[in-house]
Amino acid sequence: MSERPLRLGDVIDDYCTRCKLLLDHAIQAIAGDEVQTVVCKTCMTTHPYRHGKGGRKKGAKQSLFEQILAKRPPTPEIVMPTTKKPSGGSEED
Repeated sequence: MSERPLRLGDVIDDYCTRCKLLLDHAIQAIAGDEVQTVVCKTCMTTHPYRHGKGGRKKGAKQSLFEQILAKRPPTPEIVMPTTKKPSGGSEED
């Protein structure tokens, strides 16, 4: 079974730059066999077709955090004093 070629108005998934989610989009422009622009069916924003890719890189936040920690000098270990719990009984003299 062969897949039919994409046409204007067909619905495809793509990353919406405004909604910041992977959502349904309608094809707005095609050049040859390549989709050029799409319209988000949720917010009606037009943007270039991103092939479902977009947003932040998954490791970007973690690697930045690790870079900051690497530059920071080590901190001494802080020991919290312990408090004695009452024994539960009361002393009466």
